[in-house]
Amino acid sequence: MAAIVTDMPFASRLAVTPMVCFGAIVAAAVALWAPTALDMATLWAMSSSYHYGIFVAPIAVWMVAAKSAHAPAPTNRLPGFFIIAIGAALWLLGRAGGVALVEQFALVTTIIGGVGVAFGGGALRAWAYPLAFLYFMVPFGEAIVPGLQTITAQIIVALLGALSMPVTIDGYLIQTPAGAFEVAEACAGFRFLISATMIAAVFAYVAFQSWRKRIGFLLFAIAFAILANGVRAFLLVLIATLTDMQWAVGPDHLLIGWMFYALLFVVLIAAGRRYADKAAPQPSAQAHPAGANAMPAMLAAIAIIAGAAIYANAVVERPVHKAAPVSLSLLNAPGWRILPPAQNWRAELQQADRTAGATYVSGDNTVYLSLGYFTHDRKGGEIINYKNRAWSGAYWRHIGVRDAVIYLFGTSKTRRIDILAAPERRRLAAVTVYWLGDEIFVEPWRMKIAQAKAKLTGRNPSGGLIIIAASYNRDPAEAVAALRNFTGDLEPLSAWLSRIDRQ
Repeated sequence: MAAIVTDMPFASRLAVTPMVCFGAIVAAAVALWAPTALDMATLWAMSSSYHYGIFVAPIAVWMVAAKSAHAPAPTNRLPGFFIIAIGAALWLLGRAGGVALVEQFALVTTIIGGVGVAFGGGALRAWAYPLAFLYFMVPFGEAIVPGLQTITAQIIVALLGALSMPVTIDGYLIQTPAGAFEVAEACAGFRFLISATMIAAVFAYVAFQSWRKRIGFLLFAIAFAILANGVRAFLLVLIATLTDMQWAVGPDHLLIGWMFYALLFVVLIAAGRRYADKAAPQPSAQAHPAGANAMPAMLAAIAIIAGAAIYANAVVERPVHKAAPVSLSLLNAPGWRILPPAQNWRAELQQADRTAGATYVSGDNTVYLSLGYFTHDRKGGEIINYKNRAWSGAYWRHIGVRDAVIYLFGTSKTRRIDILAAPERRRLAAVTVYWLGDEIFVEPWRMKIAQAKAKLTGRNPSGGLIIIAASYNRDPAEAVAALRNFTGDLEPLSAWLSRIDRQ
């Protein structure tokens, strides 16, 4: 790749050092992929879960300096070009699918590739651990919060049961003799898990010499953080229960939690120090020749980054001019009476171009329907987004999930059922499906892949969400049965889409 531009007359006159080359590649990636970099920096600044992202790059530089007396000679830049090419392809894929996480992962990958282009393949090998540490800049992990909530709730119930204390669980709601406790997202331990993993990563680099020990300590830290957060939550519930809700339910709840976390960090580092390796002697500084002018390599790397940005602007983000229907038709279900939407439940569909809702009744079965229509997927109008879901977060809360096989639009598949709770012990079970063009998707990630494929070829079809909910008293199976009865009677998706097209 570098050889392509070697014969450029000006390239031989302008000498570029490896550091200048790397800085130019990073600056180009940040400038040409500015929306991605801005989204990442905004999360660092605005979300308390990701403030640590600001410090990742300085820590990585310190890690390099701590064990490197000199930079390797800048030879064999091809691995760097290969990594940048992978980063550019990933960025395009993430941009097309509207997956910020993939875009940000690709940006960091490209920065790492810039190290290989500027300083050579030897630097990628010598600095592999600090470079991998840079991925902490990516604000990731929110997808695992429901899983952490489930684990935390199960630990609480198991430990209370071990003490022979009466306890019941409904999703993330735990009932003890003193009252009800909710394992909210903030109680899942996500921040502690990320903090513990990041601290463990830095400690492992300093304390251990082998990759086997480093990875082993990281895995230990992750398991330790998850289990420890469950114990912390258990202690808070236990204290609140034993004191009849006098302690561990107000500001002292946070104070007890932070004191417990601080103690756990001490225990984690103490455990690591017990098995730390002896410090290896630092290699003496050696002089290396400056190597060939980095200008051709720098220009070639920037060209790859610019090519991805140009393609995204010209093809992936091509403007779509399509009017939304004046009104959104409801789905027909023979044998079901259509009534106005429920007053106490409505799905959150903030970004949809058109919405519609109704209540369907047949015999003893009652279900609620919410529809969201998008002329096309775009920034600020994303079909799959946390702002488009079956609960608002104000009146209805998400307290758990379960899987059930439901027949819908010609196929029987295992679908995720969201369990929702509201005051006065109201419960709902809701199933969400997505459509793009004339296809139905159950898993959001499959929908994202389909969107990416379409946008990469210059297409951006209409799509949306179909959310169906039913209430229950004791067992979610009651609601699932009503959902099955309703979905089995629904008209084909093509018939509904045809009516929309005519509008």
